Amino acid sequence: MAGNPNGTLNLSRPGTRTQNPGGLTLGPPTMRGGATSSNPAATPLGLNAGSGTVHQLPGNAVAVQDHAFPAPTLSEVRALDETNPVVRLNERQSAIGSLLVAGPRSVAWEDEKFTTGALHVDGHSAGAPVKTSGNRPLVGFHGTSGIVSLRHVQQLRRALIIAAEAPLTIGVFGGAAAAVVPRNNEGDRSVLYISRIGPLLEVRVEFVPADASDAAIWAMLGFTMTIPLDQHILSL
Repeated sequence: MAGNPNGTLNLSRPGTRTQNPGGLTLGPPTMRGGATSSNPAATPLGLNAGSGTVHQLPGNAVAVQDHAFPAPTLSEVRALDETNPVVRLNERQSAIGSLLVAGPRSVAWEDEKFTTGALHVDGHSAGAPVKTSGNRPLVGFHGTSGIVSLRHVQQLRRALIIAAEAPLTIGVFGGAAAAVVPRNNEGDRSVLYISRIGPLLEVRVEFVPADASDAAIWAMLGFTMTIPLDQHILSL
């Protein structure tokens, strides 16, 4: 029986190792309570598009469905209003083609690098543009419809689409669609707040004072326009 420098008996089987509280742990790291990254856009996911199947993920990552609050889909909600203010697109709807919104007066965007900008249907712009690798706007207008390019959706953090006077119509790949009332019962204007949660887009309707300017709406919803580089240079 091997001697013990502490003066007590060592009853472990010869040749075995006891746990060393000060040693290295060589196993894979774990997260307490299933915690994930504080940045939802950086959370890896294992969703099988179109099937609803969730696969086991490396690094103990947890699927969006396990941590995001439940939200209806476009197949469950045909109109966004104060009673049904939010829908969440599935992975296929969030990644293929474009998200089109007919009837807005302006759009605004914020990308993963916090670059923000805005564009009015009449062509006036603010902030800085964000282009995809295909040299297309990440968010902009296609005719008179607001458009979000979904092929590069990982670049997007969030977007705003501000209603004009007619109802908005949301359309995605596959034909799913929903209408949005332009005003609520109190006369407040509708604004679509689009945010990315992992690979999924969530669309929520917010209501703002009807006479609020675009700049006031940006401030209400936490958007600060990026100062374009040429303006930085001119201010030096």
